Amino acid sequence: MNIIRALRTITKMSQNRFAAYLGIPVANIQHWEQGVSTPPSYLVALISRVMKHEGYLSREMTPLEVEALNDPREASAHEHLSPGSEADDIAELIKLIENKTKE
Repeated sequence: MNIIRALRTITKMSQNRFAAYLGIPVANIQHWEQGVSTPPSYLVALISRVMKHEGYLSREMTPLEVEALNDPREASAHEHLSPGSEADDIAELIKLIENKTKE
């Protein structure tokens, strides 16, 4: 799962609307979701903060969670998730990351 796509899906916004919501070019959203490029971790953290403030997320992601979820090498950890609720998927990813950091 792509973290930007997952966050966007939580909002139920199109790529165009999500880009406008964040004030960034839609091409950036498209490139991040297609894996052409990776968004800076600080931007994912900022998106998390905005989405928490707007009520889309119950809490902001920690820097460690942002790094792990934004790391393309961690894509295999994302693949076991169901295509159901992305909010639940993100919560599950956060749990996986928390468990990984305890090891």
